[in-house]
This record gives sequence, C-alpha cells and structure tokens, in this order.
Amino acid sequence: MFLVSGGLPASAHVRDSTGYSDITANGAEVSYALSLEYEMLARAVDLGPEALSASDDTQRRAVLMAATGNLEAYLSERVTIFLDGALCKPALEGTAIRSREEVPYAELDLAYDCGGSSGSYLVKYGVFSAGDAAADDHSNIVEYSLGGHEGQTVLDSGHTEFTAGGGSVVTAAARFGAMGVEHILSGLDHVLFVVALALGAATLRSLLGVVSMFTLAHSVTLISALLGWISVPSEVVEPLIALSIAFVAIENLLGATRRRLPVVFVFGLLHGLGFAGSLRVTEDFSWSLATSLLSFNAGIEAGQALLLLAAFPLILLVRRSGWSVPVLRGATVAVAAVGLFWFIERFLFA
Repeated sequence: MFLVSGGLPASAHVRDSTGYSDITANGAEVSYALSLEYEMLARAVDLGPEALSASDDTQRRAVLMAATGNLEAYLSERVTIFLDGALCKPALEGTAIRSREEVPYAELDLAYDCGGSSGSYLVKYGVFSAGDAAADDHSNIVEYSLGGHEGQTVLDSGHTEFTAGGGSVVTAAARFGAMGVEHILSGLDHVLFVVALALGAATLRSLLGVVSMFTLAHSVTLISALLGWISVPSEVVEPLIALSIAFVAIENLLGATRRRLPVVFVFGLLHGLGFAGSLRVTEDFSWSLATSLLSFNAGIEAGQALLLLAAFPLILLVRRSGWSVPVLRGATVAVAAVGLFWFIERFLFA
C-alpha cells in the first residue's frame, strides 16, 4: 500500500484489510478463530504507539497479552453470535501472532457460551467499522460449521451478518463474485493496464484477442496462488505490475504491438498474483472452495468487461474525430507516466 504523493495516485488500491474467521459449534459453546491484521487491530483498539512500533512477533504477542481486556471489550461489541435470538456470552481465551505472506496477523481465540447446542445461529460482524478509522475497506472471509450447517461467506461493510444455513451456494457465489468486481474496479493499476490495452487495440477483434489472453493468464496465477501452489512476495509483484502498465503504453506510442499477445500473457500472470493478494485461502480443496474461487474470478472478468464497455466505445469515437492523434497519444503518455512513477516508488520505497 502506498500513500498519495506529489498529487499523483501512488497506490493501486485503497488501504484495505482482509480478515479470516473459522466458526465451529461444539455443544453449547461456539469456538471462533478470528484472524486480523495486527497493525489495523492495534489502531482500531488504540493500543498506543508502543503497539505500532513493535518490531518482531515476540513484542507483538506481549502487546496483545497486555491488552486482553481492551481487545475483549472491543470484540464483544463488534463480533456477536445469537442462538435462536438469544445473545451468546463472549470471552477472549487466547491471542497469538501469525504471518500471512509476511504480514503480521493477530490470531484471536474467542469462545461464546450459547446455553444450547441446536437452533438457528446468527452472526453479526462490525470489526474495523467506519468509526474505527483503521482501514478504508475491510472484508472477512468466513468458514463456519454451525447448527448442522457448513459453508463460506464474505462479510464487509455492506454485508455485516449471516444466518447459518440461511444462505445458498448461489448466495455465497454472488458474494465472492461481487468481491471480484469490486477488486478490479478499485485497483487503479489493473484499470490502467486494461485501458492501455484498449488504447493499443485498433479493432474490436484485436481487443478481444488481448483481453482473452490477459484473462487466461491472470486466471492461471490467481487460482494457483489462492490454492497455495505458487507464492511470490508482493514487494516483487507490485513494482512489476506498475512496470507492465508503462511497458504496454510505451509500446503503443512506438507502434510496436505486433507481439502484443505474448507480452500480455506474461504480464497477465503478474496481475493474477496481484488479484490473489486480496483473497487468501487456507483450507484444502473442496467443491465449496472451488465455487468461491471461480465466482471471485468471474467477478474480476465481469468488472473488466464493464470497464471495457465504458472505455473502448469512447476510444473508437475519439479515433473518428479530427483530433484523435493528440488526444490518444496524450492519454497514452499519461498512462505510461503514472506506471513509471508507481514502478520507481514501489521499487525504491516499498
């Protein structure tokens, strides 16, 4: 993540955060394993400057242990479970630190006394809400086994609760699909790369060719990364994604687009790794997981299609005007400049 600098957007994404929940009913008790970014949690609970300056996991564990009371008070108001309408009593039973792709996460073991072992479970989630000012956007990927129902869902600011067994495979697929659409449209580097492809495409046929190649490539690395088959540090991926934007835009300026398909395929592999950064999966393969991953990828394709439907007709309209050359070249130069700016910043200051 990067801050705005010099008036130019220095980041592909807003400061977002992804959390993970594993919720299981054990008799009258519900075990809730909650995983949140350590830094975001420290800011939201206001654990002080010493919490943010902690430089290793030992220090971070000590901070969490010393702040158990504050953490429990914060979470008890924002992570609630109801059994047949009755509020379950929460308790924070343990804390730990775990790294996920080199990002420290607080592992929080919550236990809820629900006073019963069967019925309808309702889970409400409000961690890192707008009032906390900890993150611009927060999503939590949930796996649950409650009341005889198992499934997955995604909780965020627009979807703050779920009822176990109350959803369907279609509902879960729609949630992961919406995450995919949101991710590509809120990621300015991916948007600019697609725009650069559109600026270099002379016809609809050529555009469909490069977009299909991009889709194939990023789908391969997206699914592979989410299943844990490949792993590349974001410090490597993010600068190269920025470079891909500048490279394609400069090729457009030079008219060197004859080898565009293999170039797009290579860069598409990088963008797939970038897409995967917003959705990490920790479970083994299952049909439920496959549905979620395919839905997320389909959402990315839908967002990409929406972007092209908005941009390419406008580009064609400009091409038919008398001022097409200066306008399109100016837009391409701007895209190349932003890509180079991001590459230098990410390479030198990441």
